[in-house]
Amino acid sequence: MRYFVVPVMMFVAALLLALPASAAEMEPFEPEIALTFNLKEDGATLSPQNKLPDEMEAHSTGRAEYSQLPGFRYDREATQVGEWATEGVVYDQSISIDQANIWWEGKDPDYEADCEWTFYFKVNDQSVEDTVVGCQSNGDELVEETYGLGFVYDLVAGDVFSFEIWYEGWEDVDIYHDNITYDTGFFVTSSPLAFYDARASGSVVAIEFTEAWPVDWKDNLRGGYVMLMGADMWMANNDYASVSEGSEHETANGTIVTGTVITWEQVTGKELNVMLHYTQFDHTGMGGGGNGTNGSANDPLITLTIVSASILGGDDDGLLGLPGFPLFLAVPALAWAARRR
Repeated sequence: MRYFVVPVMMFVAALLLALPASAAEMEPFEPEIALTFNLKEDGATLSPQNKLPDEMEAHSTGRAEYSQLPGFRYDREATQVGEWATEGVVYDQSISIDQANIWWEGKDPDYEADCEWTFYFKVNDQSVEDTVVGCQSNGDELVEETYGLGFVYDLVAGDVFSFEIWYEGWEDVDIYHDNITYDTGFFVTSSPLAFYDARASGSVVAIEFTEAWPVDWKDNLRGGYVMLMGADMWMANNDYASVSEGSEHETANGTIVTGTVITWEQVTGKELNVMLHYTQFDHTGMGGGGNGTNGSANDPLITLTIVSASILGGDDDGLLGLPGFPLFLAVPALAWAARRR
């Protein structure tokens, strides 16, 4: 699997705010990040949700349509592989669909695929843009191929975007997808997460955020796609983490969205950071060449620095609305340092 590093954007100085629980809500932090929208196994859903690391990939077929004579094929046509669509976006998003990514291999050892893909980008089932790209290999081996797209669109709350995929070639091909290794799908840059709180007191740490395309954060915790890390490679046990509903938040266009809260208990580490992705990542901070405990060379999409109330002092005004915890927001010393591809 290939990765590339994009320019580092880092907020060097953390913004540290000590607020009473009754204070007006702070503006959220909404980083622009690149997500993979995966072709899910059901053959219909396009989602940033990943399977767990031990779950098997799915397979779809690109079917070759042609006329056949002995030892010779001619007059080929494109055939539809399928169409995958997102859920309706929860609140407005400007998206850039940067690339398509396909893992595939040929099924017929006697022919080379010599193939091409057509990607039809739709919003609310209406065609917006399309492009045709040539395959980069002959199909003899399983390969990952990435194709530039560059589609941009401004979605409003409730909009659904989808991709219809067509294949044309001289042999059937097997498409691997819906797996943390075989991440066939589309790389989409947007601001899908808005962070409202990142707090710690005693042995409890919590973050709160909203999502434009909700996923299952309980599964993401189980997969190690979210980690609470501390000094000297201390790592929280996600078995002591929980996911719950947070407060209601109003977006810039007036949409009311309920936040998601992730809370860790029995936290003993110091100099804490929450590292977040939608798949496995390198937790070591060594960059794209690192080898984290979950075996990935990805860097986290988001790193939030947690500021402890015991360091800053303050009155007990509640942690994420819970009595007995001082309210502090650290947003962030945040780096989204290396995006995939």
